[in-house]
Amino acid sequence: MLISIQPDSIGSNANLFTPKWLQPLIEGTAHGLPVPDAVNTVVQALGFDTMVYGAKSVGPDDERVFVWTTAPPDWVREYDQQSYIEVDPRVKIGWELPLPFIWDGSIQTDDPRALHFLDRAAAAGVGSGLALYFINDAYAVMVSLNRPERMLTSRRRRMIEARMGDALHFASVFHWLFMRRVIMRGLQPLHQGAPLSPRELECLHFAAHGMTSHDIAIKLGIAERTANFHFSNLISKLGVLNRHEAIAMAVARGLVRVASMGDAKRSSYFAKAAARDLSPSRSSRHKPLARG
Repeated sequence: MLISIQPDSIGSNANLFTPKWLQPLIEGTAHGLPVPDAVNTVVQALGFDTMVYGAKSVGPDDERVFVWTTAPPDWVREYDQQSYIEVDPRVKIGWELPLPFIWDGSIQTDDPRALHFLDRAAAAGVGSGLALYFINDAYAVMVSLNRPERMLTSRRRRMIEARMGDALHFASVFHWLFMRRVIMRGLQPLHQGAPLSPRELECLHFAAHGMTSHDIAIKLGIAERTANFHFSNLISKLGVLNRHEAIAMAVARGLVRVASMGDAKRSSYFAKAAARDLSPSRSSRHKPLARG
């Protein structure tokens, strides 16, 4: 998932003012230098070590996910395979209130999985940082700038606050470059071909047996939008158009086994669903009118 992209040259303009700290990214793009090197230079100038860019299409249909990062590859794989997206506080907070968010290990949570995530992230050098969000009718985007220390001092927080405007500027420029070079050209997501996570396989299994994202979210104890994210991500990995094609491919490859209808009806989920349908409050609505 760590990809070196080469955005097109944006050209030069003597009247275009570019802040000195952002020039490595602009000049690197114009002269075809490796973008990761230019990104690292800017990120470090802002006071951070690594960055993550993630964009997900917004809409009622199955969409795709795009990810680009300078974080260590081992951490990227762990994040994906362990489905940390479900407990990452940066993601949860960004969906609820998309404002710049300074975070560290002091985040209050009673979820043991979230605490485990914070421990593992810190061990990988992603202990704290600044998360920035852009949400519109087409895409939901998060740009996370990360530092290695688990706890931020008051002085470090003030330094991040002072650079927040520059960080937003960088995030918007990177988003524009990535949209122009990758997404708007209709190129495939960078992690296409990556293995599906256990959670993604679970979602595919349940979908193959007729369950919706809402049903799957209830069964797995996650938000419906998180279930939809899993489908968007696995669709991106498999290189298909929607979850129906994903199910077909997974069945053909033997990744998912479709149980017989008898097996499906005996499953705990369908048993509970049947019990709900047969409850007096529901069944009474379907009784025929008494003839007078």
